[in-house]
Amino acid sequence: MKIGVVGVGGVGGYFGGLLAQAGHAVTLITRGEHLRAIQRDGLRVASVHGDFTVRPALATDDAAQSQPQEYVLIAVKHFQLAGALPAVRPLVDPSTTVVPLLNGVDAHETLVEAFGTERVVVGLCSIVSSIAAPGVIRQESALRRLVVGELDHSRSERLERLVQAWRETGAEAVLSDDIHAALWAKMVFIASFGGVSALSRATAGEVLRNDETRLLLIEAMREAEAVARARGITLPADVVEATMTLMQSFEPGTTTSMQRDVAGGRPFELEAFSGTILRLGRQLGVATPVHAAIYALLRPMLDRCLPRS
Repeated sequence: MKIGVVGVGGVGGYFGGLLAQAGHAVTLITRGEHLRAIQRDGLRVASVHGDFTVRPALATDDAAQSQPQEYVLIAVKHFQLAGALPAVRPLVDPSTTVVPLLNGVDAHETLVEAFGTERVVVGLCSIVSSIAAPGVIRQESALRRLVVGELDHSRSERLERLVQAWRETGAEAVLSDDIHAALWAKMVFIASFGGVSALSRATAGEVLRNDETRLLLIEAMREAEAVARARGITLPADVVEATMTLMQSFEPGTTTSMQRDVAGGRPFELEAFSGTILRLGRQLGVATPVHAAIYALLRPMLDRCLPRS
């Protein structure tokens, strides 16, 4: 299959790298020193599942050099999505399937507006990975899960092919009958753990061991759950309990991407996480005091990272 990847960080680099290692024609769209290292030495992946190096079909910062792809994986940060659209357009024709692998619950809406309902599906992933050095992706946990689904909850041959391709690499890939519920189940987790860990500077093990942070995390999850249910999302009755059980399976030193971005003074996905829960809660009449506090306390840090107008 011909697969384009826009955003070659921990998510795009790892899951795109797996497909390239399996023999698919993968085009990587990235830039800067990361691009130059990939062009020179290949994309190197250091993983708990085994290290490997791949040389993609094409690595470039100019998507116009490439032909339209069968699939385009978009794995940028949520706040980078609008700016990434010019890099996506040359990769898309009427037969292309656009697969967002972003955090948050609404990236597909931006893509539908840009490319049309028939070309866009919905996706999410769960993984602990990051750029360790230019050209190098480090993947640090046993968890490497992808979930994809059609907007209308139908089953499709195009997604069955993609899911099977990822399964053949050893990743856990799921074709969901209700991708919107899957998006919100992840949102319950990532918005809450991301916010609490970013403020506390604590790892997963530290958050769970401390009564105060653990209880704050649970309250944040319950707020996100309440917003989802108010929107008509069908979540499992035990979504918070199941999420806490999942967290207990993590390595104690696990951190979130938002926590690492805050600590590193980089822009982070506050608006996609607590900002979205706070905004939707206000629209739906759902109280979200924990996420309101997370948003208020982290917003000044985000403002420091944003370009001054």
